[in-house]
Amino acid sequence: MVQRYGADVAGGAEALARSTARALAERGAELRILTTTARDYLRWEPAYDEGRSEVDGLPVRRFDAEKPDPERAADLTRALTLAPGDAATENDWARAQGPVCPGLLAELEADTSDVVVFWTYLYATTQLGLPLTRGRAVLVPLAHDEPPFRTTLSRGVVRIADGLAFLTPEERRLVHDIHDPDPRAEMIVGAGIDEYPVGDPDRGRRLVGADDYVLYLGRVDPAKGVLSLIAAHDAYRRDGGRLPLILGGRATDGVSLPTGARALGFLEEKDRRDITAGARAVALPSRHESLSLVALEAWRAGVPTLANAASEVLAAQTARSGGGLLWFSDEDYGRALRRLEDPGRRSDMGARGAAWTANWSWDACADRWEGLLGAVHASPDTQDGSRHPTE
Repeated sequence: MVQRYGADVAGGAEALARSTARALAERGAELRILTTTARDYLRWEPAYDEGRSEVDGLPVRRFDAEKPDPERAADLTRALTLAPGDAATENDWARAQGPVCPGLLAELEADTSDVVVFWTYLYATTQLGLPLTRGRAVLVPLAHDEPPFRTTLSRGVVRIADGLAFLTPEERRLVHDIHDPDPRAEMIVGAGIDEYPVGDPDRGRRLVGADDYVLYLGRVDPAKGVLSLIAAHDAYRRDGGRLPLILGGRATDGVSLPTGARALGFLEEKDRRDITAGARAVALPSRHESLSLVALEAWRAGVPTLANAASEVLAAQTARSGGGLLWFSDEDYGRALRRLEDPGRRSDMGARGAAWTANWSWDACADRWEGLLGAVHASPDTQDGSRHPTE
């Protein structure tokens, strides 16, 4: 069960859910995907037809969501940031944010699958749906140290999950430190990297229209740290830096670009790979990450990363891989880009990143998932069910 699903859905959690489903299906797992008809994560407006379809050869069932109230959700998020809320306030926040899908909840209540996997703690699909499948529910928290994760509602979701799937050791530590869960099974499942040809850097540079550039991939959204990246890059340019900043991803409101920064919009897969391969560095500005798939893609292409040091996950991934640099301030950002002017240093970081990602195979990831799902299903508390997990 995941809140959005499809090849044209821009979101790391959703992309990882889709890749994981494919990897398990290739192992022979019988599964189906329950999701919404939405592509947008704020208003949950229908972009796909409700009902049954197939994506990547897997059965998908989509449900329409009730109209959310994103303005009220934002107000309640600010209130919860300042002080803990009571149960009524937290429930109001969850429903205002959505997506609330009565049909999906009814489907979950009647479902008899062996194991039901819920992607992300943050949305109402999990907050309202997971309690309906107790005894066989696996949660992929995708947790960040942010106010919504510290709510009593989130604590309840984490602590009633029968299994927990983490992406990094840092995420597991965060979840245990804040909510002290005692699941029947848990696993650091991580992710895999698709086996595709590394992109064509020359084509990427032609697409961008620049011989050298810094690349950001993902939603062009203040919540992803984009404003701090734009400010740091603007300071670098005002200090004499020459590299443009290229942003690849759908834009949200509240982002304006200075001279030297340009947004390309949503990128198709081949264009994304080619533009990544041609970059001087891939910037990772988000403070809140449970795993950076963009970093893995960059390192696989032999491209260094430049990550926000305030993110424990990004800092740890960078240290383990040796594939990039960190920045603490605007000045650090500019100094790091100038360090990457050295072709030898850039090549060395790229090689170390590429070597590290060689261990991130979907085969190994699927092994870990099969162990986790098997442990939850084998537990005596697991309800009787049919012979397929649901994602």
